[in-house]
Amino acid sequence: MRSTQKSLGQRAMESRAIVKIYESRLWRRNPLFAALTGLPFDAELETIAPAAGIVGSPRRVLDLACGSGIYTRPFAHRLPAGRIIGLDLSSPMLDHARAALRSEGLSNVDLVRGSALSLPFGAASFEIVNCCGALHLFPDVNEALGEIARVLTPGGRFTAAVFHRRSGDDRGFRRLIRRWSGVASFDPEELEGRLAARGLGGFEVLHLHGPWLLLAGTRLPE
Repeated sequence: MRSTQKSLGQRAMESRAIVKIYESRLWRRNPLFAALTGLPFDAELETIAPAAGIVGSPRRVLDLACGSGIYTRPFAHRLPAGRIIGLDLSSPMLDHARAALRSEGLSNVDLVRGSALSLPFGAASFEIVNCCGALHLFPDVNEALGEIARVLTPGGRFTAAVFHRRSGDDRGFRRLIRRWSGVASFDPEELEGRLAARGLGGFEVLHLHGPWLLLAGTRLPE
């Protein structure tokens, strides 16, 4: 039976104090984080968006673990004829996202509260699934990846930003951090292997520097 106890990382994402600073220079746009990862947030967005296919014709997009909508809103601006679904488990994050959507006049976004481990969508519902800054927080990564593959159309794109670790570097200290904080990390080959087992391929490492990995893949035909 899966534990229902929330990790430190999950609790942080449900804190209204964290929500208030999430998109600021104190968190997602933090200059120190940008220096460590070699990629400021705006550059991360400009790397992910074209790799996902956020351009041109209408798209059905799932921004998984959308948080405050830091990706959801730019996607919606770039795909005015598309439909963007932002899903998150955190009510405070979704409250912030709703207010920001109203402020920016965006009407092509639906926000849903739900779990990445049991997505409330049918098979092949989306042409794009984006999950940036959250995959490492999920209590069962393999189950989440299976759900991502299920809701993607054949040929659909998956993009992610996750914490990185070097291949084979999963010894005691990292395991202790995982148990204490609930925050995992991945090496590219490991993550690609997990995705390949669920029907994704055509992988691209979009960025790899220090603790930050950006990855894209494609849902293969059955």
